Amino acid sequence: MSTYDEALLKRARALHDPPNVTMDGHNDLPWALHDAYDHRLAKLDFREPQGHIKIPHLRHQYLHTDFPRCKKGGLTAQFWSVYVPTTIRGGEAVQKTLEQIDVVHRLCEKYPDELEFAWCAADVRRIVKAGRLASMAGLEGGHQINGSLATLRMYYRLGCRYMTLTHNGGPGWADAALDENSKFNEHATAGGLSAFGVEVVREMNRLGMAVDLSHVHVDTMKRAIDVSEAPVIFSHSNTRAVCNHPRNVPDDVLRSLDEKDGVVMINVNAPFVAGDFFVSGGVVGASVVEVADHIDYAKKVCGHVRHLGLGADYDGIKAPARGLEDVSCYPVLTAELLKRGYTDDEIIAINGGNVLRCLDKIEAVAARLQASGLASEAKPEDFGEVPG
Repeated sequence: MSTYDEALLKRARALHDPPNVTMDGHNDLPWALHDAYDHRLAKLDFREPQGHIKIPHLRHQYLHTDFPRCKKGGLTAQFWSVYVPTTIRGGEAVQKTLEQIDVVHRLCEKYPDELEFAWCAADVRRIVKAGRLASMAGLEGGHQINGSLATLRMYYRLGCRYMTLTHNGGPGWADAALDENSKFNEHATAGGLSAFGVEVVREMNRLGMAVDLSHVHVDTMKRAIDVSEAPVIFSHSNTRAVCNHPRNVPDDVLRSLDEKDGVVMINVNAPFVAGDFFVSGGVVGASVVEVADHIDYAKKVCGHVRHLGLGADYDGIKAPARGLEDVSCYPVLTAELLKRGYTDDEIIAINGGNVLRCLDKIEAVAARLQASGLASEAKPEDFGEVPG
Protein backbone atom coordinates (compact mmCIF):
# COMPACT_ATOMS: atom_id res chain seq x y z
CA MET A 1 0.00 0.00 0.00
CA SER A 2 1.27 3.47 -0.87
CA THR A 3 2.40 5.93 1.78
CA TYR A 4 1.91 9.67 1.54
CA ASP A 5 3.89 12.53 3.00
CA GLU A 6 2.13 15.14 5.12
CA ALA A 7 2.33 17.82 2.41
CA LEU A 8 0.45 15.60 -0.04
CA LEU A 9 -2.17 14.67 2.56
CA LYS A 10 -2.63 18.35 3.45
CA ARG A 11 -3.23 19.15 -0.22
CA ALA A 12 -5.63 16.22 -0.45
CA ARG A 13 -7.62 17.30 2.62
CA ALA A 14 -7.99 20.82 1.22
CA LEU A 15 -9.81 19.43 -1.82
CA HIS A 16 -12.54 18.16 0.53
CA ASP A 17 -13.17 21.58 2.09
CA PRO A 18 -16.48 23.37 1.30
CA PRO A 19 -17.72 24.63 -1.05
CA ASN A 20 -16.27 21.51 -2.71
CA VAL A 21 -18.71 18.63 -2.25
CA THR A 22 -17.56 15.16 -1.25
CA MET A 23 -20.65 13.03 -1.84
CA ASP A 24 -20.67 9.30 -1.21
CA GLY A 25 -23.27 7.28 -3.08
CA HIS A 26 -23.91 4.53 -0.56
CA ASN A 27 -23.65 4.10 3.21
CA ASP A 28 -25.62 1.35 4.98
CA LEU A 29 -25.70 3.01 8.41
CA PRO A 30 -29.53 2.84 8.68
CA TRP A 31 -29.55 -0.98 8.43
CA ALA A 32 -26.50 -1.21 10.71
CA LEU A 33 -28.49 0.79 13.28
CA HIS A 34 -31.38 -1.64 12.77
CA ASP A 35 -29.14 -4.64 13.49
CA ALA A 36 -27.08 -3.03 16.24
CA TYR A 37 -29.58 -0.90 18.14
CA ASP A 38 -33.07 -1.66 16.77
CA HIS A 39 -33.08 1.94 15.46
CA ARG A 40 -33.06 3.28 19.05
CA LEU A 41 -30.95 6.38 18.57
CA ALA A 42 -30.90 7.12 22.31
CA LYS A 43 -28.45 4.24 22.70
CA LEU A 44 -25.55 6.06 21.03
CA ASP A 45 -24.21 9.52 20.29
CA PHE A 46 -22.73 10.06 16.83
CA ARG A 47 -20.97 13.17 18.07
CA GLU A 48 -18.65 10.78 19.92
CA PRO A 49 -16.27 8.30 18.24
CA GLN A 50 -17.92 4.92 17.63
CA GLY A 51 -15.12 3.00 15.93
CA HIS A 52 -13.79 1.39 19.11
CA ILE A 53 -17.17 0.05 20.29
CA LYS A 54 -17.53 -3.63 19.39
CA ILE A 55 -21.05 -4.72 18.45
CA PRO A 56 -20.93 -8.54 18.37
CA HIS A 57 -24.21 -9.05 16.51
CA LEU A 58 -23.29 -6.52 13.80
CA ARG A 59 -21.90 -8.24 10.72
CA HIS A 60 -18.84 -5.98 10.53
CA GLN A 61 -18.50 -5.66 14.34
CA TYR A 62 -17.60 -1.93 14.43
CA LEU A 63 -19.43 1.01 12.88
CA HIS A 64 -17.59 2.76 10.05
CA THR A 65 -19.43 6.05 10.56
CA ASP A 66 -19.61 8.84 13.16
CA PHE A 67 -19.37 12.62 12.97
CA PRO A 68 -15.72 12.98 14.07
CA ARG A 69 -14.66 10.56 11.33
CA CYS A 70 -16.94 12.21 8.76
CA LYS A 71 -15.26 15.52 9.54
CA LYS A 72 -11.76 14.02 9.36
CA GLY A 73 -12.64 12.43 6.02
CA GLY A 74 -14.04 15.63 4.54
CA LEU A 75 -17.36 13.89 3.85
CA THR A 76 -19.97 16.59 3.22
CA ALA A 77 -22.85 14.77 1.49
CA GLN A 78 -24.15 11.24 1.79
CA PHE A 79 -26.73 8.97 0.21
CA TRP A 80 -27.90 6.86 3.16
CA SER A 81 -29.11 3.48 1.92
CA VAL A 82 -32.63 2.64 3.10
CA TYR A 83 -31.99 -1.03 2.44
CA VAL A 84 -34.20 -4.04 3.09
CA PRO A 85 -32.85 -7.53 2.24
CA THR A 86 -34.66 -9.55 -0.40
CA THR A 87 -35.45 -12.20 2.20
CA ILE A 88 -38.09 -9.71 3.38
CA ARG A 89 -40.90 -9.30 0.85
CA GLY A 90 -44.39 -7.92 0.40
CA GLY A 91 -45.99 -5.61 2.92
CA GLU A 92 -43.29 -6.35 5.50
CA ALA A 93 -40.64 -5.02 3.09
CA VAL A 94 -42.66 -1.80 2.68
CA GLN A 95 -42.91 -1.37 6.47
CA LYS A 96 -39.20 -2.03 6.94
CA THR A 97 -38.43 0.50 4.21
CA LEU A 98 -40.53 3.14 5.94
CA GLU A 99 -38.67 2.44 9.18
CA GLN A 100 -35.37 2.89 7.36
CA ILE A 101 -36.47 6.20 5.85
CA ASP A 102 -37.73 7.27 9.26
CA VAL A 103 -34.37 6.69 10.93
CA VAL A 104 -32.62 8.90 8.35
CA HIS A 105 -35.05 11.72 9.08
CA ARG A 106 -34.72 11.15 12.84
CA LEU A 107 -30.92 11.32 12.60
CA CYS A 108 -31.28 14.73 10.94
CA GLU A 109 -33.71 15.84 13.66
CA LYS A 110 -31.47 14.59 16.49
CA TYR A 111 -28.32 16.20 15.09
CA PRO A 112 -29.43 19.44 13.38
CA ASP A 113 -26.00 21.02 13.77
CA GLU A 114 -24.35 18.14 11.91
CA LEU A 115 -26.97 16.84 9.43
CA GLU A 116 -29.67 18.28 7.21
CA PHE A 117 -31.95 16.31 4.90
CA ALA A 118 -31.47 17.23 1.23
CA TRP A 119 -34.35 16.96 -1.26
CA CYS A 120 -32.48 18.12 -4.37
CA ALA A 121 -29.04 18.95 -5.74
CA ALA A 122 -29.44 22.63 -4.84
CA ASP A 123 -30.12 21.60 -1.23
CA VAL A 124 -26.87 19.61 -1.20
CA ARG A 125 -24.84 22.62 -2.32
CA ARG A 126 -26.54 24.93 0.19
CA ILE A 127 -26.15 22.52 3.12
CA VAL A 128 -22.49 21.87 2.36
CA LYS A 129 -21.77 25.61 2.23
CA ALA A 130 -23.49 25.94 5.62
CA GLY A 131 -21.05 23.40 7.10
CA ARG A 132 -23.45 20.50 7.61
CA LEU A 133 -23.54 17.03 6.08
CA ALA A 134 -26.20 16.90 3.36
CA SER A 135 -28.25 13.73 3.73
CA MET A 136 -30.19 12.00 0.98
CA ALA A 137 -31.90 8.61 1.00
CA GLY A 138 -31.64 5.85 -1.60
CA LEU A 139 -33.66 2.64 -1.85
CA GLU A 140 -31.65 -0.55 -2.36
CA GLY A 141 -33.91 -3.05 -4.04
CA GLY A 142 -36.89 -2.93 -6.39
CA HIS A 143 -38.69 -5.49 -4.24
CA GLN A 144 -39.18 -2.66 -1.73
CA ILE A 145 -41.98 -1.14 -3.85
CA ASN A 146 -43.88 -4.47 -3.72
CA GLY A 147 -44.95 -4.16 -7.37
CA SER A 148 -46.61 -0.78 -6.79
CA LEU A 149 -45.78 2.47 -8.57
CA ALA A 150 -47.93 4.24 -5.97
CA THR A 151 -45.54 2.98 -3.28
CA LEU A 152 -42.59 4.16 -5.39
CA ARG A 153 -44.14 7.61 -5.61
CA MET A 154 -44.71 7.80 -1.87
CA TYR A 155 -41.08 6.84 -1.23
CA TYR A 156 -40.11 9.76 -3.47
CA ARG A 157 -42.34 12.10 -1.45
CA LEU A 158 -40.54 10.90 1.69
CA GLY A 159 -37.18 11.86 0.19
CA CYS A 160 -35.83 8.81 -1.65
CA ARG A 161 -33.80 10.07 -4.60
CA TYR A 162 -32.56 6.84 -6.10
CA MET A 163 -33.62 3.22 -6.26
CA THR A 164 -31.28 0.32 -6.93
CA LEU A 165 -33.41 -1.81 -9.26
CA THR A 166 -32.34 -5.04 -7.56
CA HIS A 167 -30.31 -6.19 -4.62
CA ASN A 168 -29.05 -9.79 -4.47
CA GLY A 169 -32.19 -11.34 -5.84
CA GLY A 170 -34.58 -9.29 -7.93
CA PRO A 171 -38.19 -8.16 -7.75
CA GLY A 172 -39.21 -10.24 -10.79
CA TRP A 173 -39.38 -7.24 -13.12
CA ALA A 174 -35.57 -6.72 -13.13
CA ASP A 175 -32.71 -9.21 -13.16
CA ALA A 176 -30.04 -9.17 -10.46
CA ALA A 177 -26.35 -10.01 -10.90
CA LEU A 178 -26.55 -12.36 -7.91
CA ASP A 179 -29.34 -14.35 -6.32
CA GLU A 180 -30.40 -14.18 -2.66
CA ASN A 181 -27.54 -16.57 -1.79
CA SER A 182 -24.97 -14.38 -3.61
CA LYS A 183 -24.68 -16.91 -6.46
CA PHE A 184 -24.18 -15.62 -10.01
CA ASN A 185 -27.36 -15.35 -12.08
CA GLU A 186 -26.19 -16.42 -15.54
CA HIS A 187 -29.53 -15.95 -17.25
CA ALA A 188 -31.60 -12.77 -17.26
CA THR A 189 -35.06 -14.30 -16.99
CA ALA A 190 -36.84 -10.93 -17.27
CA GLY A 191 -34.71 -9.93 -20.25
CA GLY A 192 -33.04 -7.30 -18.10
CA LEU A 193 -36.33 -5.49 -17.54
CA SER A 194 -39.81 -6.88 -17.96
CA ALA A 195 -42.59 -4.74 -19.42
CA PHE A 196 -43.51 -3.59 -15.92
CA GLY A 197 -39.81 -2.96 -15.20
CA VAL A 198 -39.74 -0.56 -18.14
CA GLU A 199 -42.70 1.25 -16.56
CA VAL A 200 -40.81 1.49 -13.27
CA VAL A 201 -37.81 3.13 -14.94
CA ARG A 202 -40.04 5.56 -16.84
CA GLU A 203 -41.91 6.51 -13.67
CA MET A 204 -38.61 7.04 -11.86
CA ASN A 205 -37.60 9.41 -14.68
CA ARG A 206 -40.88 11.28 -14.30
CA LEU A 207 -40.46 11.59 -10.54
CA GLY A 208 -36.81 12.61 -10.60
CA MET A 209 -35.53 9.47 -8.87
CA ALA A 210 -32.16 8.23 -10.12
CA VAL A 211 -32.06 4.75 -11.65
CA ASP A 212 -29.31 2.92 -9.75
CA LEU A 213 -27.74 -0.06 -11.51
CA SER A 214 -25.45 -1.43 -8.80
CA HIS A 215 -26.32 -5.08 -8.07
CA VAL A 216 -28.13 -5.63 -11.39
CA HIS A 217 -27.42 -8.13 -14.17
CA VAL A 218 -25.48 -6.76 -17.14
CA ASP A 219 -28.60 -7.20 -19.32
CA THR A 220 -30.48 -4.99 -16.84
CA MET A 221 -27.73 -2.38 -17.01
CA LYS A 222 -27.98 -2.19 -20.79
CA ARG A 223 -31.78 -2.26 -20.95
CA ALA A 224 -32.18 0.40 -18.26
CA ILE A 225 -29.65 2.72 -19.90
CA ASP A 226 -31.52 2.30 -23.18
CA VAL A 227 -34.94 2.99 -21.61
CA SER A 228 -34.01 5.81 -19.24
CA GLU A 229 -34.34 9.39 -20.46
CA ALA A 230 -32.22 10.61 -17.55
CA PRO A 231 -28.68 9.80 -16.40
CA VAL A 232 -28.30 6.52 -14.51
CA ILE A 233 -25.96 5.90 -11.61
CA PHE A 234 -24.09 2.96 -10.13
CA SER A 235 -24.16 3.97 -6.47
CA HIS A 236 -21.46 1.50 -5.37
CA SER A 237 -19.76 -0.49 -8.14
CA ASN A 238 -16.37 -0.99 -9.78
CA THR A 239 -14.97 -1.95 -13.19
CA ARG A 240 -15.26 -5.56 -14.32
CA ALA A 241 -12.04 -5.57 -16.34
CA VAL A 242 -9.98 -4.77 -13.22
CA CYS A 243 -11.93 -7.17 -10.98
CA ASN A 244 -14.03 -9.80 -12.75
CA HIS A 245 -17.00 -9.79 -10.38
CA PRO A 246 -20.61 -9.81 -11.67
CA ARG A 247 -21.36 -6.79 -9.46
CA ASN A 248 -18.92 -4.71 -11.50
CA VAL A 249 -19.40 -2.76 -14.74
CA PRO A 250 -18.12 -4.06 -18.10
CA ASP A 251 -16.36 -1.83 -20.62
CA ASP A 252 -19.24 -1.52 -23.09
CA VAL A 253 -21.55 -0.32 -20.32
CA LEU A 254 -18.91 2.18 -19.13
CA ARG A 255 -18.66 3.57 -22.66
CA SER A 256 -22.45 3.81 -22.98
CA LEU A 257 -22.59 6.21 -20.01
CA ASP A 258 -21.52 9.01 -22.34
CA GLU A 259 -24.93 8.86 -24.04
CA LYS A 260 -26.92 9.44 -20.83
CA ASP A 261 -24.13 11.09 -18.78
CA GLY A 262 -24.26 8.57 -15.95
CA VAL A 263 -21.82 7.99 -13.07
CA VAL A 264 -20.15 4.91 -11.59
CA MET A 265 -19.45 5.53 -7.90
CA ILE A 266 -16.43 3.47 -6.93
CA ASN A 267 -16.78 0.93 -4.12
CA VAL A 268 -14.10 0.07 -1.51
CA ASN A 269 -15.33 -3.44 -0.65
CA ALA A 270 -12.24 -5.63 -1.11
CA PRO A 271 -13.99 -8.53 -2.93
CA PHE A 272 -15.34 -6.07 -5.53
CA VAL A 273 -12.00 -4.23 -5.74
CA ALA A 274 -9.59 -7.13 -6.25
CA GLY A 275 -11.35 -10.40 -5.40
CA ASP A 276 -11.67 -12.44 -2.24
CA PHE A 277 -8.11 -13.76 -2.16
CA PHE A 278 -6.02 -10.88 -3.53
CA VAL A 279 -2.51 -10.87 -2.05
CA SER A 280 0.07 -8.10 -2.45
CA GLY A 281 3.30 -7.75 -0.50
CA GLY A 282 2.38 -10.74 1.63
CA VAL A 283 -0.80 -9.04 2.84
CA VAL A 284 -4.27 -10.34 1.96
CA GLY A 285 -6.90 -7.91 0.69
CA ALA A 286 -7.17 -4.95 -1.64
CA SER A 287 -5.78 -1.54 -0.70
CA VAL A 288 -6.31 2.07 -1.72
CA VAL A 289 -3.93 1.40 -4.64
CA GLU A 290 -6.30 -1.11 -6.22
CA VAL A 291 -9.30 1.18 -5.63
CA ALA A 292 -7.46 3.91 -7.54
CA ASP A 293 -6.71 1.36 -10.28
CA HIS A 294 -10.45 1.14 -10.94
CA ILE A 295 -10.64 4.92 -11.28
CA ASP A 296 -7.64 4.89 -13.64
CA TYR A 297 -9.19 2.18 -15.76
CA ALA A 298 -12.63 3.81 -16.02
CA LYS A 299 -10.97 7.10 -16.94
CA LYS A 300 -9.01 5.32 -19.69
CA VAL A 301 -12.11 3.59 -21.10
CA CYS A 302 -14.26 6.74 -21.04
CA GLY A 303 -11.48 9.14 -21.95
CA HIS A 304 -12.23 11.45 -19.02
CA VAL A 305 -13.43 11.44 -15.39
CA ARG A 306 -16.98 12.73 -16.02
CA HIS A 307 -18.51 9.35 -15.25
CA LEU A 308 -16.76 8.67 -11.94
CA GLY A 309 -17.80 9.16 -8.32
CA LEU A 310 -17.42 7.66 -4.85
CA GLY A 311 -19.72 5.01 -3.34
CA ALA A 312 -17.75 3.31 -0.60
CA ASP A 313 -20.50 1.07 0.88
CA TYR A 314 -19.41 1.78 4.46
CA ASP A 315 -21.38 0.06 7.22
CA GLY A 316 -22.56 -2.50 4.69
CA ILE A 317 -19.28 -4.37 4.13
CA LYS A 318 -16.96 -6.51 6.22
CA ALA A 319 -13.70 -5.91 4.34
CA PRO A 320 -12.97 -2.32 3.28
CA ALA A 321 -9.79 -1.92 1.26
CA ARG A 322 -6.72 -1.25 3.42
CA GLY A 323 -6.17 2.46 3.90
CA LEU A 324 -9.88 3.09 3.39
CA GLU A 325 -11.23 1.47 6.54
CA ASP A 326 -13.94 4.01 7.37
CA VAL A 327 -15.41 7.42 6.51
CA SER A 328 -12.30 9.23 7.77
CA CYS A 329 -10.25 7.94 4.85
CA TYR A 330 -11.49 9.74 1.71
CA PRO A 331 -8.42 12.06 1.66
CA VAL A 332 -6.19 8.97 1.44
CA LEU A 333 -7.78 8.06 -1.90
CA THR A 334 -7.48 11.70 -2.97
CA ALA A 335 -3.77 11.62 -2.08
CA GLU A 336 -3.31 8.49 -4.19
CA LEU A 337 -4.99 10.17 -7.15
CA LEU A 338 -2.84 13.29 -6.71
CA LYS A 339 0.21 11.05 -6.63
CA ARG A 340 -0.90 9.61 -9.97
CA GLY A 341 -1.18 13.06 -11.54
CA TYR A 342 -4.90 13.79 -11.31
CA THR A 343 -5.68 17.50 -11.37
CA ASP A 344 -7.58 19.31 -8.64
CA ASP A 345 -10.53 19.81 -10.99
CA GLU A 346 -10.64 16.10 -11.85
CA ILE A 347 -10.65 15.14 -8.17
CA ILE A 348 -13.35 17.70 -7.29
CA ALA A 349 -15.46 16.20 -10.08
CA ILE A 350 -14.92 12.63 -8.88
CA ASN A 351 -15.53 13.49 -5.23
CA GLY A 352 -18.97 14.98 -5.86
CA GLY A 353 -19.21 17.29 -8.83
CA ASN A 354 -20.13 14.54 -11.29
CA VAL A 355 -22.99 13.10 -9.27
CA LEU A 356 -24.38 16.59 -8.59
CA ARG A 357 -24.36 17.23 -12.35
CA CYS A 358 -26.32 13.98 -12.82
CA LEU A 359 -28.84 14.95 -10.14
CA ASP A 360 -29.33 18.34 -11.83
CA LYS A 361 -30.04 16.59 -15.14
CA ILE A 362 -32.35 14.02 -13.53
CA GLU A 363 -34.35 16.87 -11.97
CA ALA A 364 -34.52 18.69 -15.33
CA VAL A 365 -35.82 15.55 -17.09
CA ALA A 366 -38.42 15.12 -14.36
CA ALA A 367 -39.63 18.71 -14.75
CA ARG A 368 -40.06 18.18 -18.49
CA LEU A 369 -41.89 14.87 -18.10
CA GLN A 370 -44.18 16.17 -15.36
CA ALA A 371 -45.16 19.08 -17.59
CA SER A 372 -46.22 16.69 -20.34
CA GLY A 373 -47.76 13.72 -18.52
CA LEU A 374 -49.41 12.35 -15.40
CA ALA A 375 -48.31 9.51 -13.15
CA SER A 376 -48.33 5.99 -14.58
CA GLU A 377 -51.21 3.79 -13.46
CA ALA A 378 -49.52 0.60 -14.69
CA LYS A 379 -49.58 -2.55 -12.56
CA PRO A 380 -47.69 -5.82 -13.03
CA GLU A 381 -50.89 -7.71 -13.80
CA ASP A 382 -51.48 -5.41 -16.78
CA PHE A 383 -48.59 -7.27 -18.42
CA GLY A 384 -49.42 -10.71 -17.07
CA GLU A 385 -46.75 -10.39 -14.37
CA VAL A 386 -46.90 -11.27 -10.68
CA PRO A 387 -46.49 -8.35 -8.22
CA GLY A 388 -43.29 -8.41 -6.20
